[in-house]
Amino acid sequence: MNTSRFPVTVEDDVAILKLDRATSVDVAGKHALTEAMNELKGREDLRALIVAGDHPLAFLVNVAELADMSANAARDFSASGHALAAALEALPFPVVAAIEGAALGGGCELVLACDLAFAGRGASFGQIEALGGVMPAFGGSWRLARRVGYMRALEMMFTAAVIDAETAKAYGLVLETVDRGGALDSARIFARRVSPTRAASVAAIKAAAIHGWNRDPADINRFEEERFPALFGPEQSQRMHAFLARQRDPRNHD
Repeated sequence: MNTSRFPVTVEDDVAILKLDRATSVDVAGKHALTEAMNELKGREDLRALIVAGDHPLAFLVNVAELADMSANAARDFSASGHALAAALEALPFPVVAAIEGAALGGGCELVLACDLAFAGRGASFGQIEALGGVMPAFGGSWRLARRVGYMRALEMMFTAAVIDAETAKAYGLVLETVDRGGALDSARIFARRVSPTRAASVAAIKAAAIHGWNRDPADINRFEEERFPALFGPEQSQRMHAFLARQRDPRNHD
């Protein structure tokens, strides 16, 4: 298990955290990200955070960790995802995701927990959990509906659809699409636009926007934590092992 911290740099008043390895949203990655958010929360000199994929498979979970996971471990897995999303939302400044590759499953939920997102035209998005016999468990079951609308979200989750960057923009999942390799620069440009505004105002706007939805996320998180572990067992394990086998088959990478 890779337990290394993700690199964080600061450019003027903007922090940039780079997900510099594959499956950065694995068990170790979620804990490292949550620790990083908690540390950044106290930085009064920051006006924005950019979470950027620095590996084409950065915004993914590690399916191998889930394939034979027990129900008790699944509950902890879900809870740690909710803790990360809560830490992102607790930051008093905007969090901007910059995605160039695939953001699927828990990786898509990480994008949804950010305030805004920019995507290179090679990016893709999807809540594909039902294909593996489970469900979104980091808040995706309700954040996706907030971002793209109730029926569109159900369509995506029921069918485990994977959409490209332009479709994600049309749905409202990302703010803008840009040329491949340009997501981070676009996020930087947005972050610089925040700098002239009052930090306290931005913090209050973000808190009000999150609080103002008509459902209590904590209640829905508890629902996910109850339902998610119940999905673990023989069928889920078989589906995930089949997924891993397809990944290892060289014919699928031509």
